[in-house]
Amino acid sequence: MLSDGLNDVLAVSRHSAGDDTPWRQDYLSPAVWTRQWGRGRVFVSTIGHFPADLDVPPVRTLTERGLLWAAR
Repeated sequence: MLSDGLNDVLAVSRHSAGDDTPWRQDYLSPAVWTRQWGRGRVFVSTIGHFPADLDVPPVRTLTERGLLWAAR
């Protein structure tokens, strides 16, 4: 995921380099961020791929709070 200086990054994902990866060095990529867009608000979370991921309490809390923030 790409980010820019206007985003407020709240969480990152660490990707480690290794023999089974196409990259040569470790890197961090944004996983959760917010942004103002004009008078609107944007919340992005790349955490989880399945509905069951929301059964993990910290993931559910983060998602709920982010959506409530964006809806204000």
